[in-house]
Amino acid sequence: MNFLARRKLKKMVHLVRQGLRHALRMRADIAPPEDVAAVYAAEAELLEAWRARNWEQVEPACERAAEAAERLMPPRPFPKWRENVEVLVVAISLALACRTYFVQPFKIPTGSMQPTLNGITVTPQAGRTWKDRPPLNLVNLALFGERYVEVKAKATGRLEFAGTHEDQYAYRIGREMHAVRLTMRPDSPFINPAHSMHLHHQIGDWVKQGDVIASGRVRQGDHLFVNKVRYHFTRPQRGHIVVFDANYIHDRERWGIRPGTFYIKRLAGLAGETISIRDRHLVANGVPVTAPEPFERLLQDPRYKGYVPRPDSLLDSSQAKITVKPQHFLPLGDNTYSSLDGRYFGPVADEALVGPAFFVYWPLGPHWGPTR
Repeated sequence: MNFLARRKLKKMVHLVRQGLRHALRMRADIAPPEDVAAVYAAEAELLEAWRARNWEQVEPACERAAEAAERLMPPRPFPKWRENVEVLVVAISLALACRTYFVQPFKIPTGSMQPTLNGITVTPQAGRTWKDRPPLNLVNLALFGERYVEVKAKATGRLEFAGTHEDQYAYRIGREMHAVRLTMRPDSPFINPAHSMHLHHQIGDWVKQGDVIASGRVRQGDHLFVNKVRYHFTRPQRGHIVVFDANYIHDRERWGIRPGTFYIKRLAGLAGETISIRDRHLVANGVPVTAPEPFERLLQDPRYKGYVPRPDSLLDSSQAKITVKPQHFLPLGDNTYSSLDGRYFGPVADEALVGPAFFVYWPLGPHWGPTR
């Protein structure tokens, strides 16, 4: 027998012996004694043939040993499926552990951080186009979080305005409510048509069941990752975009904040500081805040409005001040015309912090990537 054939047999003997040892470790204490004895006998026969270099007997001895190991530890049914399920369970377990202890995904539902981070946004669209039909509509939804939406009348009757409903403006026909995404201009009672659904009917119109009331292209809010570990080792810093548990907000019921809600804002005021707003500047201890870069951007970028006092808030004028207590922080939204933030509910305890946001992972678009 040549060298290559002997090398192949040697590897076979080694693998078969490993299989025998594994079967004995796994099943020797619970298997029938005769199956255990057969494994030991097959191993002894294999070793005898190998040590004697009886090449004609080595391969048959390997086959008999493999059969003995299989009787001792029969193969499990559906091995490929079981292996795939095991891999999936391990992957899910690792993902859950990562979510619990290290990184957690969050989504932006509202516009309080726009245009830094988008909540759910909408542009008017009167009807379906070629890109709103399969399969392109699925591609747009999967990659860019966009879909065409129509709000249809659930009943026949007169269209009435019903206030707000689930973070949207609502119309009513009889007893039926219809949520319509309408964006108001800052400090104005009028709708901003460029960022609202296209209205097919006006208040007071008589509509029939099935008629389209409004339609538009809805884009899902930014989805991002939050670092849950960082604040165990470093102090929160001004300018960080932070996620915090709204259950820690004082008197949250007054502001209509639902239990179990998480907010995302920019950390604006630090413990021990006195915060005010003057000439669109955030002012800390009497000094306008221009660093880090996001605070300068809020003043210079025309898409932002800077910081503004709000009626019925703790900062309702340039003379109003908020003092941040020890182990507290003051969160403010970048969209200060439309943000329920620390100007209303005041500072929040540090223990509410989940962590800083660091990466927008979906949808693809101008905000995809590291947060700013």
